Amino acid sequence: MQMSENIFHKLISNTINENEINTVRFKNLNNNYSKVCLSILLQTFTNHPDANLASQFLKNNKNHSFNKFLTKFKNKNKNDFKRLSNKENLWSIFSPTAIAGSSDPKNFKNQILEKRILKNLKKPKHSIQFPHKEILFLSNILITIPEDYKSNNIPLNLQSRIKPFLSKNQNYWYDHPIPIDAFDHENEILYGLRHLDKALNIEFKRGNLKINEKISLILSLSVTHIGLEEIAFDYVKNKIREKLNLKFINIFIFDENRTSKIITTLFPKHYDYKELFGVNGNYGRHYTFLKYALILWNKVINKSFKYSFKIDLDQIFDQNFLIRVSKMSIFEIFKNQKYWGGSGIDFEDRLVDLGMLAGGLVNKGETHKDYLVPDVKRPMKKTIFSTISSKRVFCPDWSHALSTEAEITYEKENIHRVHVTGGTTGITLNALEKWAPFTPSFINRAEDQAFIISSLNKNEFLSHIHAPYLIMRHDKLDFAKRTVINAKLGKEIGNLERILLFSYYSKCSNFDLSLIKGHLWPYTSSFIQKFPEILLYFILLIDGISKSEKFLHDASIRLKRTQNFCNVKLEDQFKLEKEFWKNFILRTNNILDVKSSLREIIYSSQIVK
Repeated sequence: MQMSENIFHKLISNTINENEINTVRFKNLNNNYSKVCLSILLQTFTNHPDANLASQFLKNNKNHSFNKFLTKFKNKNKNDFKRLSNKENLWSIFSPTAIAGSSDPKNFKNQILEKRILKNLKKPKHSIQFPHKEILFLSNILITIPEDYKSNNIPLNLQSRIKPFLSKNQNYWYDHPIPIDAFDHENEILYGLRHLDKALNIEFKRGNLKINEKISLILSLSVTHIGLEEIAFDYVKNKIREKLNLKFINIFIFDENRTSKIITTLFPKHYDYKELFGVNGNYGRHYTFLKYALILWNKVINKSFKYSFKIDLDQIFDQNFLIRVSKMSIFEIFKNQKYWGGSGIDFEDRLVDLGMLAGGLVNKGETHKDYLVPDVKRPMKKTIFSTISSKRVFCPDWSHALSTEAEITYEKENIHRVHVTGGTTGITLNALEKWAPFTPSFINRAEDQAFIISSLNKNEFLSHIHAPYLIMRHDKLDFAKRTVINAKLGKEIGNLERILLFSYYSKCSNFDLSLIKGHLWPYTSSFIQKFPEILLYFILLIDGISKSEKFLHDASIRLKRTQNFCNVKLEDQFKLEKEFWKNFILRTNNILDVKSSLREIIYSSQIVK
C-alpha cells in the first residue's frame, strides 16, 4: 500500500505544483465535498498552510460519504498503481494523444488520414436516385417538465396533467431536453423542422422534389420522467400542428408507449424485450431504435426505403452554403455518394463494408466562408495549464479537434470514418441485416461512436464512408442556451460515466482491447481506459476542489451505480442485446402474420393536420 501511495504522491506533485496548490485555501471552499478533495491532495503537499487543518479534517470526516466513495474507488485498482511507477505524468498514462496532438498537430492529422485511407474502392450495385423515396430520415426529441409551472408557455390543456410530475424524481438525464414551458424561439423542434422544410423547398425549386412529394421523418420521443410520454406526445403534436405549416415532411413520432406496442406485436411471448427496444433512458436505446426503424419501414411501409439518415434538430442543411462550396444541394450530394453501400480495403488490408455514411458539422457564423471550418476547435495548452483542472489528467480535446479537422474537411471520397457525430450519419438496409450493429442500451453518451464496436471483426468490419460536403450547420447555442446551461451538470457527469462504460464495454466485445483502441484511435479510444477507476479518482480529486456540492454528490451516486453495473451486469447485458437484435432481424424478415398490425401502429404515430 505504501508503494502505491508513493506513486500517487509522485504523480500528483508532477501534475500540480506547490505554488499553485498554495493558492487554494480551506476558507474559500464552500462545501465539505470540496474540502475532502483538498485534504487528500494536501497529504502530498505537506508544506501547504492548511496541511494540518486538512489532516484533522480527514480524521473528523473519515465517514463522510464522499470520502468513503473516493477511497473505495481508489482501492478498486490500488494494485494497478504499481504499474504506473515508470510514468512521469498523468497525461502519459491517460492522454497520450494530448501529448502527440499538441506537440505536432500536422503530423497527428496525417497519421489519422493514413489509417483511414482506403484502396480498391468498389461501388454498390445500386445507388440513390430519389432521396425522398429511398432515404428514411431520422431524428430525436427530448422532453422534460417545465421549469416554471406558472409559465404562460404551457398549453392550458396540459397544466393539470403536468402538475403531478413536478414532485416526482427524474428518471433519465439528457444533454438539453426541451422543457414544456419553452418559448417558441428556443424550441428546437420548431427550429429544426422549420429549417428542414425550407431546405426541402430548395430541392423543389431545383427540380429534385415534385409537388406533393415529401420525405418521411421519424422522430423518437424520449422523456425525463416515466409516465410523461402521452403528455409529451400531445405537446409535440400540437406544437407542430399549430406553429408549423410543413409542405415537404411526413412526420411520425414514436414514444415509449408506441415502441412497446411494436415489440409486443413482434414478440408477444417476450415481455422482457420491451427493455431492449424503445426510446426512453440512455441514448443508446433511442439511437438503436432509430437505426432499426429502417427495417420496419422497408418491410411494412414501402420497400423502396433502403437507406436511413439521422439528423439532429439543432442542426440544419444550409443550402446556400452547400451549393456555394460544392455546387450541389443536399439531395444532389446524397445522389453523388458513389461508395455508400460499397466496400474498400484499409491500411491493414482488411475488408471494409462501407454500409454507413458520415458527414460533418460547421458552426453558425462560419458558413459565410468558401471552405469548411470544423465545429470543434483546438484547445490551447496554455489555457489548460493556467488553472488547476482535470484537463492535466485527461484531455481528449486535442484528439477531438484534430480528428474533426482531419476527417470532416477532407475533400475526397477515399477514407472511412471512425469519428462521427450523432447527426449527419446514415446506414443501409443491407448493413443492418448483415451486421446487426447496435449501441447497447446502457450507453448514455457518445452513442454514435459506440455503435461500431458491436460489429468489429479482425478481417472485415463495418464503417462509414466519408461524404465530402455533406455538412450540417450547428445552431444549438443560438436558440437553446437555457436548456444547454441547465443540462450542463448532468452532461459532465455523463462524460465521467462514459469512461467506465466504454472501458468495460470494450473489454467484453469480440475484439482484443488493444485492437479496439487502435481501431478507434485517436478520439473514441481516449475513453477506453485500462484503469478507468484510477482515472476517475484523479479527475474527481482535482476538479473536486472547485466543483459544487451537488455536482460531487450526484457524481458519486451515479458513478457508484455505473461501476456496480459494469462489474456485475454489463457483459451479460451486452450478450443479451446482441442476441436480441439478431432475433429482431430474423423476425422482421418473416412478419406477414403481424404486418397489418404493425402498419396500424406506425400510422397512428403520424402527425396529420
